[in-house]
Amino acid sequence: MKYLLMINTDESAQATLGERELAALVERHTAVARALQADGKWVSAARLRFGVDARTIRRRGADTVVVDGPFAESKEVLGGFYLIEAASKEEAVQWAKKLPLRERGSVEVRPARTGATWRGPISAGRQFAVLFIADSDKPLSRVQMFDAIDAHYELSLELAAQGKFVSSRSLEPPPSAATVRWQNGEHVVTDGPFAETKEFVAGYFVIACEGSDEAIAWARRLMVGSDACEVRPVWESA
Repeated sequence: MKYLLMINTDESAQATLGERELAALVERHTAVARALQADGKWVSAARLRFGVDARTIRRRGADTVVVDGPFAESKEVLGGFYLIEAASKEEAVQWAKKLPLRERGSVEVRPARTGATWRGPISAGRQFAVLFIADSDKPLSRVQMFDAIDAHYELSLELAAQGKFVSSRSLEPPPSAATVRWQNGEHVVTDGPFAETKEFVAGYFVIACEGSDEAIAWARRLMVGSDACEVRPVWESA
């Protein structure tokens, strides 16, 4: 079964890291990635650019509005993710514990559902994560859910035909999550998501676009069944 390990971080603390500290952090992530690959557990991973580069699209009646910044106004924001294969949530949590964590940060472990990773050619565009935001007070009906699945499938084909589709995945709801934190020199695991809010990440697409305007245009079409979506550039390798 696939699990998403969502790395949540305090960006203000991360921004103060020196060159040596940052290199050591990258080295530790690389070691975990290699271990996942060696065990056949690796699916994909991405580091997201800081929240200042994010754009959030929200519905306002029949219209949509675009605002600067991430959907959640909190100290901890999603900084990246690993999508892995694991036999159980307990195994996924053990992998989450291998990721480098600081006192101000966490890893949310959430079961993933339908989705795909594209194996065909991808255009030479910049990659963007489109995070679908749902409201726990307004769950989708069965009909709405299948309408959204159908729409996402059709848009996936359109994106793939243009060399813009990278990957996608829907997620189980927050009650299925576990959160791993590093406190007082040890790992602490709690049930539930890292943020106790009405809004939560319900799924994502990673797409390749020429710029943020194109990514936002696709996001407006992709946010079927979502109350909002966050568009964030994926950190490009140097």
